[in-house]
Order: sequence, then C-alpha cells, then structure tokens
Amino acid sequence: MSTANPSIAAHPRPLGHVSIGARDLAVSRAFYTAALAPLGLGLVFEAPHCLGFGPDAAHEILNVFARGADARPPGAGSHIAFNAANREAVAAFHAAAVGSGGTCAGEPGPRPHYGPTYFAAFVVCPDGWKIEAVYQEEAGATTA
Repeated sequence: MSTANPSIAAHPRPLGHVSIGARDLAVSRAFYTAALAPLGLGLVFEAPHCLGFGPDAAHEILNVFARGADARPPGAGSHIAFNAANREAVAAFHAAAVGSGGTCAGEPGPRPHYGPTYFAAFVVCPDGWKIEAVYQEEAGATTA
C-alpha cells in the first residue's frame, strides 16, 4: 500500500545524506575509506571536523562528524545499508570493513527472510554503528 502523494514528483535521490558521530575521525576515515571502496564510494569531502563519503562530490551520502566521547550509535534495530553492484562487492565490503577495524555482524550470504534475492553482509564500525552492504538481483537475473 502506497501512501505517497502522487501530485508531488519524487526526487531521483530521495535521501540526501546520513550523518553520524565518531569518537576518532582518523579511525573513521581509515575504516570508511576501506569499507566503502568496494561499493564505489569514496572520501569526497574532508574538513577538520567532518568527512563526507559518496560516489562523487555532488552526491555525498554519508557524513561522519567528530564528536569525541559524545558519539553514540543508536540502539538495536538501527543500521545503515549501502547498495552493492553484485555479490562480490558485498564480500569485498565485508573483508575490507573487518580488515579495517570493524567487527563481523553477519557474514556475506543470502538473507531469504528479507527477500528471495537479498544478499548482504553486516559489520559494526569502530564507533559501534551497524553497517550493511546489500545486493538484490533484478527479476529474471541468474546468479553465479
């Protein structure tokens, strides 16, 4: 059931960005630079108090702000999901994230309880945010 207002045109990128806090910006820089690279995302903005990640400078989708001891992730049930181009990118995300200080929260693999083509991996970043990479095959696609 859709509750969208059909008289209002949707923006092609309806989510502008997500901002999170970090205890140590240098640690977050290393983690997110490595973890997001397999997903085609990179560091596109940097200031003394903030990092921005996205596919390019015009489409920054994750901001990480230095917040020191005040940085706290939300509770259970919250996470940030990034789309991946394929299953290999999901696995590469997981390996890079765990190799850069993240903690495994779900190995790369199918998640049939989320959908028949849902393939994902989960990690917890050094600041405690749960991060997901997900690939969902198009209808009629075949898997390797």
